[in-house]
Amino acid sequence: MPAVDPGKETGFTLIELMVTVAVLAVVLLVAVPSFGNLILSNRLNAQANQLLAAIEYAKTEAVKNNANVIFCHSSDGTSCSTAPAEGWQGWLVGMAAANTGVEAGSVLRSGWLESSQLVIRPSTTLNSTDHQILVTPQGLLRTSERIPLTAALRVCAPTATVKPNARNLRIRSGGQLSVTSEQHEDCLAS
Repeated sequence: MPAVDPGKETGFTLIELMVTVAVLAVVLLVAVPSFGNLILSNRLNAQANQLLAAIEYAKTEAVKNNANVIFCHSSDGTSCSTAPAEGWQGWLVGMAAANTGVEAGSVLRSGWLESSQLVIRPSTTLNSTDHQILVTPQGLLRTSERIPLTAALRVCAPTATVKPNARNLRIRSGGQLSVTSEQHEDCLAS
């Protein structure tokens, strides 16, 4: 092993340090926005999947209990309510009341919008049904008038640069559900 000269100093020169900092800055400029977009994309997927799971749960409970179940917008987690213009804040699954809404004390599950960067916009079909989906004992999705439902819930990130910036939970006649990724500049309801 060679002996170290006690008079010779070791370390980085100023130029080596400046080059290292410059390379690190370039890497961060590229990586940080991409990482932020990845996180937001994962939030979009998670929120859409949470809505999908809640509707599937409502279908399961309706069949299991041989009774009508409601999936609806809820601002308090205890009762159905009309969604504000800026979109859904939360939702709930509960046993259907005789007229409309959920029977008192029968909430089976509820959920909330998970991130302030996201919005949930209902299609006009859900707006016209008081933001409620009736699930029959056969597991079919209907309007409150028992008409087959074709609608969508759009989870979107309106201010983000992530593309695609929306996940559409599509509800087709009879109760088929699917989630698709789409780009919407304004994130308005479909």
